[in-house]
Formats: sequence, C-alpha cells, structure tokens
Amino acid sequence: MRFKNKLFSTKNKIFLSFILFSLIVVIIEKNLEGIFYEFVYPKYFEKEEDYATGLPGYIYLILSILIIVIAAIVLYKLTAGILKKESEQRLKEQNLMYAAIAHDLKTPMTSVQGFAKALSEGKVSDTEKKEIYDIIYAKSNTMNDMINTLFEYSKLGTQEYKPIPESFDICSLVRDIAAENYTEFEEHGIELDIDIPDEEIIVNADKKELARAIANLVVNVYKHNPEGIKAKISVEKAGEKAVIKILDTGAEIPQDMDIFEPFVTENTSRMSGHGTGLGLAITKRIIERNGGKIYISSREEGYTKAFVVQEGIQHDK
Repeated sequence: MRFKNKLFSTKNKIFLSFILFSLIVVIIEKNLEGIFYEFVYPKYFEKEEDYATGLPGYIYLILSILIIVIAAIVLYKLTAGILKKESEQRLKEQNLMYAAIAHDLKTPMTSVQGFAKALSEGKVSDTEKKEIYDIIYAKSNTMNDMINTLFEYSKLGTQEYKPIPESFDICSLVRDIAAENYTEFEEHGIELDIDIPDEEIIVNADKKELARAIANLVVNVYKHNPEGIKAKISVEKAGEKAVIKILDTGAEIPQDMDIFEPFVTENTSRMSGHGTGLGLAITKRIIERNGGKIYISSREEGYTKAFVVQEGIQHDK
C-alpha cells in the first residue's frame, strides 16, 4: 500500500518548486549582474555615447527578463507535470474505488437475484419462504449500507460539507458510546477496560459526526479482531488537547499500510467480508474536518495498537 508523506503532498511540491526556482533566479540574477558589469560592460560599452543612450541598461534589462521568462516556463511545465501526475493518481484511485464497489455489490446482488428468481418460479417451498425473505432482506440491507457508506465518504471529501460545531463534554460522549457497545464486547469475549474521568472535558466540534467517528473505532475492535483479546477505551486531557484512545491486543497493523486509505482493512488491503473498507477513511475525514487529528500508536504498554484521536479543548471565556 502506498505510504503517504505529507512533506511530498501536491501543494507542498508546488510550493517547494516555487521557492527553489525563486532562489535559482535570484542567484543567476546576481551572477549575471557581476559578469555583465565586470566583463561585458567595459569591453563593449566604452564610448560616451553608449552611456548617453542607456544601451547597457537596456541590454541588461532584456537579459534579466529573458531569465525570468525561461524560469517561469520551466516552473510552469514542472507544476503542470506535478498536477498531471496527481490527477492521474486520483483518477486511478477513483477507478479502483468504483471497481471495488462494483465487485462487492455483485455478490449480494447475485444472491438476491437468484432467490427472487427461485421465488417467482415457485421453486421454494412454503416452509423455506420466510428464510429466503429474511436472506433477501439482509442482503438488501448490506447493499444499502455499502451505498450509504460510499455516499458519506464522497460527501465528506467535498468543500460543501460543513461541520456544525457545538460545545459538549467529550467524556460523556465516549462513555455513552462505550456503554452502547459493552454487550458486544462481552459476546465476543473481549475484556474491556474503561478509563474515562468524571470531570468534564469540553470540546467544540460537530457532536453527531464526531460520535460517529469514535463509535466506528470502538466497533472496529470487536469486528476486526479475534475473540478473547483485551481492549481499553480512555479519555484524558493532555495540555490543550482532549485525547481519546481505543486500544487492543489484537493483530498489529503493518507499518507500511495506510489503514485510513479507502478499501483498506486491518486484515487485508481490500474488502474480504470484513466491512466496506471505508469506515476508517470516513472516520479520519470527520475528525480532520472538525479540526482534530487521528493516528495509530504501537507504543502503548500492554497493547499492540491504539487509535489515538486528539481534539482541541474549549476554554471558558
């Protein structure tokens, strides 16, 4: 999986190219000035009428403009190359996304078509009909969830999406999410430790969207890990940040895998019945669009990995 380094993002590449070419132009200009007035000027402009016409100055100005124009053309071509490469990469990722969605919709859709055809042709006994209807309903829900998830992912990537911030206690929010999923942890035989302070830690963000992001991280613990592991949900204040951690003792995530990329799961680089592969990508977009930060830590004592979310604390005015 491609590893993304923010230092080499498209915006930074263009900015660094501009700075580099500006420095090159300044260096060339300075050297040109020294060469021109030390060697060219005394040799070719010795007559007094040359001073009067200002010819040396015009020639130097033309050379300076020529250097700037050449540099601008080179910079333009370089920038166009960077943008073209980025555009091609985005198009490739988009095509892979469409192919992935088509692939993962095909299986439940084929099942629904097969069962519907069997029902219409009277090949299903009365005793089996209810079971078949339940299967069709479940498969339809699966397809609907996949389409809704893709819609949410696409929506979060647009400029039109605007979070609706409000002030709320992040401790209370995480505590409620942990309580809502506690039964699931028990059913999967996961020993859950909850470490959330009683004191309020007030943040300012879109409460509904942030709740969805954190809930997705909590649900992933029992959906994408074997039974019988240990897990922990914690909230703490660290300077100006509220830090939420979802830790577990499940399988480690390879260092070269960007788990927040679309269609990447902890178990595979594509979907294999372990979810849509968009959940963590949506989670990251929600958190970042709300001014937060999310990353994975493998340095938590007693745990193989931890999803760490940071949100800015709101202070009383």
